[in-house]
Amino acid sequence: TCTPSCLNGGTCIAMNTCQCVTNVWTGSYCQTPMRILWAFDNNLGDLYNNFQGVGTNGPTYSSPGITGYGTCLYLTAASSQSVTVLTPPFLNMALTSFSLFAWVKATSLHNTATGPYSDNAIFGQCQQTVQDQCLHIIVRNQYIYLGFFADDISGVTLLSANTWYHMGYVYDYSTTTQYVYVNGVLDVSGSPKGPYQGTVGNLTIGTNVVNFPNNYWDGCVDQVSYAALAKNATQVLYEATLTFSYSFENNLLDSGTLGINGTGTTIAYSTSGRVNNCLSLLSNPSYVQVTNLVLLGTVGRPYSFSIWIKPNTVAGGTIFHVSSGTTGLGWCIPMLGFTSSGNVGVQSWNSNSVSITGPVVTTNVWTHLAVTYGPSNGIRLYVHGAQYGSASGSYTYQAAGTPVSLFLGSSLSGLGSCASGVITMGQYNGYIDEFELYSRELSSANVYSLANP
Repeated sequence: TCTPSCLNGGTCIAMNTCQCVTNVWTGSYCQTPMRILWAFDNNLGDLYNNFQGVGTNGPTYSSPGITGYGTCLYLTAASSQSVTVLTPPFLNMALTSFSLFAWVKATSLHNTATGPYSDNAIFGQCQQTVQDQCLHIIVRNQYIYLGFFADDISGVTLLSANTWYHMGYVYDYSTTTQYVYVNGVLDVSGSPKGPYQGTVGNLTIGTNVVNFPNNYWDGCVDQVSYAALAKNATQVLYEATLTFSYSFENNLLDSGTLGINGTGTTIAYSTSGRVNNCLSLLSNPSYVQVTNLVLLGTVGRPYSFSIWIKPNTVAGGTIFHVSSGTTGLGWCIPMLGFTSSGNVGVQSWNSNSVSITGPVVTTNVWTHLAVTYGPSNGIRLYVHGAQYGSASGSYTYQAAGTPVSLFLGSSLSGLGSCASGVITMGQYNGYIDEFELYSRELSSANVYSLANP
């Protein structure tokens, strides 16, 4: 027999030994979920249908959410809208490590410098308002804030309305340390803190007990996730800034957390990839399309990409093209390709073309290319993990201002219509592997590791 009884579908297999549903529940009696994800794609359920939300005052959805293909939960503070996840099951975060993440885009944010209120709540669970028994995951006076009640930390990065942020809240029980991250970067940590000791209480999204009722979230909340461990800085950065990752193992599935899968036209796969299998683009047209990339379409937002190519020809050709339209038109540029002389060509946009001309690439040989952009450095080109030439210099990426589509291997209808910079647009012919897009400026060390898998 097992005392207490195994919960959440667990099976008692020996004296006080529960076998939990694999990858879903953990703990001595299966009381702790391994992972929860509320994707808010037109519903309030979670990934495994264990923690169903109930809306209060008619919360709605807005498209696109951060993934581009789905929606976000849209809450209107003036209407006191929120979501409650009723117990059972109880999400037990007491006396343990946890990581809570959310993508948010506020329509407005409270600040006592300009108004009477301070808080915009993302998440909460409260037994009572005494020290360490009331978890509040919030933004306070436009700063990220993690509170157990009277045992809290506040961030230092001022947040703005109408901007997407990845918010990371981590507690490490073994070191009694609270951490808060903004866009994957550690904002503040504090120790000793906690541990959190709340053992009853519903979960709330968009409000909580602290400073209620003047603490409602106003705007989008998306991809709220929980993990029953303290994720480290590298894991948080990766989760917050990897937009997609394609390994082309006979599919176009994204192995990143956002699940942004591609669609292919006249494509094939080869077993002679740089790492296992790879994408084969040998026809005309032959391309992969990824739609509704929210952050790559955002003005001034950093980005980086990493790709392995093995071209059959380098006399011109588009490695990938970005546009506001779904046929390659609208706001549009080829971002990576070849010049007419077979050099690598890189392009970005600052009301005019910002370009770098790289080396000539050898045909039928795997070459690693990476491009990074940040407002201070501009664009940099890396070949086999080493920077090629100089950075472009400071500029603001004048993106479409709307979600964009990416075309791998072709410019489609953009051929001859879009600003091409140094790139001679056309169909790419050859092989591609390990293509990743990030919403941050990768460091040289990051690029080197990607070039040496």
